Amino acid sequence: MSLLHYRLLLFALAAVVVAGMGLDLMEVDAAQYAAMAREMLERKDYLHLYHRGHDYLDKPPLLFWLSALSYQVFGVSNWSYKLPSVLAAAWGLYALYRFVLLHYDAMRARRATLVFALSAAFLLMTNDVRCDTLLTSAVISAVWMGSAYLERRRWWSLIGFAVSLAVGLLAKGPLGAAVPLIALGGDAFVRERWRKWMDARLLIVPGVVLLLLFPMFVGLYEQHGWHGVRFFLWEQSFGRITGENRWKDDSSAFFFLHELPWLALPWTLFLIFGIFRGYRDLIDPARRYQHEHIALVGAVAVFAALSFSHFKLPHYLYVTLPLFAVLAANGIEDAPPWLVRAHGAILVLLGAGVGFVVLYCFPSNTGMVTLIALVITCGYAIRTTWQGRGSWVAATGALFIACALTINVWIYPAVLHYQANAFAGRWAAEHGVPEDRFFGLQVAGTALDLYAGHPVRWLSNLEEARAVIVPGVAVYTDAAHAKELRAAGFVPKDSLVMQDHRVQLLSLDFLLPGRRSKMLGSRVILVY
Repeated sequence: MSLLHYRLLLFALAAVVVAGMGLDLMEVDAAQYAAMAREMLERKDYLHLYHRGHDYLDKPPLLFWLSALSYQVFGVSNWSYKLPSVLAAAWGLYALYRFVLLHYDAMRARRATLVFALSAAFLLMTNDVRCDTLLTSAVISAVWMGSAYLERRRWWSLIGFAVSLAVGLLAKGPLGAAVPLIALGGDAFVRERWRKWMDARLLIVPGVVLLLLFPMFVGLYEQHGWHGVRFFLWEQSFGRITGENRWKDDSSAFFFLHELPWLALPWTLFLIFGIFRGYRDLIDPARRYQHEHIALVGAVAVFAALSFSHFKLPHYLYVTLPLFAVLAANGIEDAPPWLVRAHGAILVLLGAGVGFVVLYCFPSNTGMVTLIALVITCGYAIRTTWQGRGSWVAATGALFIACALTINVWIYPAVLHYQANAFAGRWAAEHGVPEDRFFGLQVAGTALDLYAGHPVRWLSNLEEARAVIVPGVAVYTDAAHAKELRAAGFVPKDSLVMQDHRVQLLSLDFLLPGRRSKMLGSRVILVY
């Protein structure tokens, strides 16, 4: 893969990301965090976090600080909320490149960067923006800076290591420091390089980290007392492993084994091969000391720890993916011809899957034009891969870009059409419905609040609705409660019906037009 191919693919990726920045924010997390950032800006209170006017204790403040600042500069919008995280993701790609270049050659650094950048996970983390995008960038930055200091003892990398740790802690708690320390410390253990850590200058790191965390600790103590400080230091992250955190589910310890393969698409086979290759080098005394094991130890150890968490979601794995990308790049380096051809089968499935969604699930004239471009790119990528040419990595990247652009330009907008809460909130804002005239009857949502521009007041039952319905009021509800209001004599002068679906919970039944109606709910705006 030439340097030109590499630069063209990154430029194309930038176009894909920009195309997705204007898309509506998804419920629950992204829309909630955006609304909280707006609330922070309106309050002019940057030390304390609030959600719908109530004290909030869950995530650290960095995402809210940066999004509120972006709102201040550019105004409140979808893209201004996403902008800080997208810029952080770009920095993460640079940090990954520099980390791999520190230990390998430029070709492998380019491949590792593309494996992460042109993956399903990267597409998701720059669309459905949560704290994990900032966390992932901070972690790979800390791994790079920490490794650079241990290898070359330069002050800039030591300070950068400390700042990156602090940013990771501010992004999503102790996990932001635990992951790079596990990766770097694990490598020192297996390669017997502990003496590199015997450096008095490393004592600067805790001081810099505490200095940068001080405003957050002040806000936590003022708002929640010592419980807030303890929650941040232990319960929010490690409490999910010990069971102390209130968030729990019934997922098994094998949950992430089926999440990682699709998050790593289209590079999954090389990731698996690279993990086994890394393990082989680790247990072979003749190979163990030849190169770094930061990526292998960090990725696998953190993956195992997350697997024992009492609450799991796919995006928890994002933090490990830059390290897994290094392993996949190593897998590409040594991939036998049969593995490259098997990779071609994945490209067929990927292109066919995206084409099927465009052609059959959400058909349109625009979709047909996109489909033609996708077919051409898919054919080129598959032909190049099966012939085993040197440019097959770039061809894979081109196919992914075509699929990702199709998703951001056509599929995501079609799917987000069914996020009724966002539609209803935007309708209220566009029609100038005052805050004290717009209500939700047994229906609420973070996107509803975000796009309405304020927390929408909740009505629990018909009696509460009876007390507020006057001329000029609009009530947002579901079909059953709309029928109940009409039966009680509250006949609106106008109404608007919307179809609704939790767009994060996509399924085959939702995608297939013949089955979609069974998956859709109904939402109604009643105007009095």
